[in-house]
Amino acid sequence: MARIIAVGKFDGVHLGHRRLLNEGRRWAKELGASFAAFTFPFQREALLPLSVRLRLLGELADEVIVRDLHDLIGLAADEFLRMLQKDFGAVGLIMGPGHRFGKGRGGNPDYAREWGRRHGLMVRVLGPFLCQGRPVSARYIRDHLKRGEVREARLLWGRYPPLFGKRIQGAKVGRRLGYPTVNLELSPEQLRPRAGVYLAWAFWAGGEGPGLFYLGDRPTFPRLPPAAEVHLFEAPRPEPEGTVEVHLMEFLREDRRFPTEEALVEQIGRDVTRGQELLEVLPTPEPLSR
Repeated sequence: MARIIAVGKFDGVHLGHRRLLNEGRRWAKELGASFAAFTFPFQREALLPLSVRLRLLGELADEVIVRDLHDLIGLAADEFLRMLQKDFGAVGLIMGPGHRFGKGRGGNPDYAREWGRRHGLMVRVLGPFLCQGRPVSARYIRDHLKRGEVREARLLWGRYPPLFGKRIQGAKVGRRLGYPTVNLELSPEQLRPRAGVYLAWAFWAGGEGPGLFYLGDRPTFPRLPPAAEVHLFEAPRPEPEGTVEVHLMEFLREDRRFPTEEALVEQIGRDVTRGQELLEVLPTPEPLSR
């Protein structure tokens, strides 16, 4: 089958990716072709786990082709284009202005246009997708998250930043302090945002709700290991089990050491109050994993 193909990591499937994929699907429909997103798994600092990324891509393309980047890294730019044409039936390629491909990132949109003109491959290049005058980029989203800039990341991404983790047994410190938590082992492939306390919304099988999300080294309890945990504002029904999806809604404060447990409890109380106030003005997230 003839295909229009978009190639990329599509990390996060952010606003720029969605624009590219929607344009590719429209173009394919005009030509009576199928539209495919061609992507690769990667192992660290991803904005989304691979399974979630593939599901979102599947909503925007007729099919998703996944190939190991190590199998392709040795292909020169012309070999990569020839592979798309021969092995995957590419009749057209759609890309953004900064797209690079092939060994040593030697291919670019101008190269693709010229190669396509000589070999019968249509190439469509979209202009930059800007948000408040700045290009939408997974790199910029990652930079914002590392600084705890949730609002800025959300603006470029088009959604609240989500984290995914499996529930694990905790040290029950939160329960002793009067703020029980759901302890998580975060997806190893995902980027870790800035350590600290966030207003968040959690989703799990059969339930959802707002709360505080903490990520950090627990400096008030130096003998304990680092933690990723959610304190839900209301007792969860049913109890979260398995994978929990946590959307970061607002960064509330940095991770820091408190002189006493009582001082920490007082601060958590203030965090809860501030988080509940913000819930009055922030829209509720939509889950990605259901």
